[in-house]
Amino acid sequence: MALDMKKMMERKKLLDNKGNNSFWRPQDGEQTIRIVPTADGDPFKDFWFHYNLGNNPGFLSPKRNFGEDCPLDSFVRNLWNGSDEDKRMAKKLSARQRFFAPVLVRGEEDQGVRVWGFGKQVYEKLLNLVLNPEYGDIIVLNTGTELVFTNMDPAGA
Repeated sequence: MALDMKKMMERKKLLDNKGNNSFWRPQDGEQTIRIVPTADGDPFKDFWFHYNLGNNPGFLSPKRNFGEDCPLDSFVRNLWNGSDEDKRMAKKLSARQRFFAPVLVRGEEDQGVRVWGFGKQVYEKLLNLVLNPEYGDIIVLNTGTELVFTNMDPAGA
């Protein structure tokens, strides 16, 4: 089977077009989103990342995500048995859980479904909404609940 050059050009175009970002982050001001339903009925996916290692922006933890051996995880476990400084380093290097959900941003529908990444506190708030019977099923695409962010600090998401 030959390489599909048209598909390869489309992939390259997506990489080159930095304005068409598939990730979304709340900005200052008011923004409205709708969490998009997924085939498995669970729009929230979680992954564990290691941060604070060199100039790396972060990478998936093989141990926490896949149960595979991870030299960094082993190193961190050993640090917990050391001095106070070792424990501070262990905390800094330990894998952190991040959550992700597909969202449609109102007013930016032309960009399609995007991925919103957030931490544990936001995840807990979203779960409270999902489990609140007054809200109903918030992920129904046409009739679900829209979430409105007002004057949110982008660094806090």
